[in-house]
Amino acid sequence: MSTPSGEKVRISVVIPAYNEEAGIATVISDVRGALETAGLRRDEDYEVLVVDDGSTDGTAAAAEKSARVLRQPMNLGYGKALLTGFHEARFDWVLTIDGDGSYPAGEIAKLLPYAPAFDMVIGARQGDFFWGDKVRAFLRLIQLKLSAFVAGTDIPDTNSGLRLVRKISERLHMPIPCYGYSFSTTITLSFIRECLPVKFVPVEYTQRTGSSKVRIVRDTLRTLQLMLEIILYFNPIKFFVVLALFPLALAAILFLRYLLMPHFGDLLAMILCGFASLTTFLFGCLLDALRLHMRRAEQRQDR
Repeated sequence: MSTPSGEKVRISVVIPAYNEEAGIATVISDVRGALETAGLRRDEDYEVLVVDDGSTDGTAAAAEKSARVLRQPMNLGYGKALLTGFHEARFDWVLTIDGDGSYPAGEIAKLLPYAPAFDMVIGARQGDFFWGDKVRAFLRLIQLKLSAFVAGTDIPDTNSGLRLVRKISERLHMPIPCYGYSFSTTITLSFIRECLPVKFVPVEYTQRTGSSKVRIVRDTLRTLQLMLEIILYFNPIKFFVVLALFPLALAAILFLRYLLMPHFGDLLAMILCGFASLTTFLFGCLLDALRLHMRRAEQRQDR
């Protein structure tokens, strides 16, 4: 497929799959149909890789009929499966799509026109299946707000499984390894923080085939952990400024209380809170200075 700029885009499709025997063959067939409808030729312009992440059912056997299958000896995680696919991909662009049928293959066509102008094109999910019930919707909203804070810009969908990525960019601009479900969030935030061009394209999202492998509490905590690592890597002072606001706010409350009812204990506590806030802020400044120093050292080495 040639883009408006004249550059030919050839794609390696990577489908991570764990116990998806019921739907994997349909996903592969639909993906092939969507790419060929878009003008890509099998083997010459695209390939399909299924990474079987230690499935205990017939996922690999069902996929081998129409795709190249990479087998992991045990369940190593969603992110590890994708990284395996990136490593084995023949072509310069990698299209990821989940093997559960939740992303209609026809939506792939919406992403293709934006390559190669953008290093990553993300299918931003829409609709009720994206938001889920009230609990899931609340947790997703919190995640999106935190992601926006980390990235410094609004993000409509951090962990979509449908995305088109320039292969070399993933190798160079994803400094924090992630092998679980948080992989998608990590690569999204890493690309944005590295100022790479990222495009979000609204796509349809439907009910998956089979049962979900996501565990809300476990995977939410892991995602929060990765987001903390990312902000500490790219912009630690932002995190410590927020952290410093808590003792600063307490110091302000104690000061107002002291003005109304002077008491030595409140004055002492106010001073300690103010000192804690200042110390936290200065520690953040120190970490940020170290980060900038290390970045400059890396840049000098690259030259």
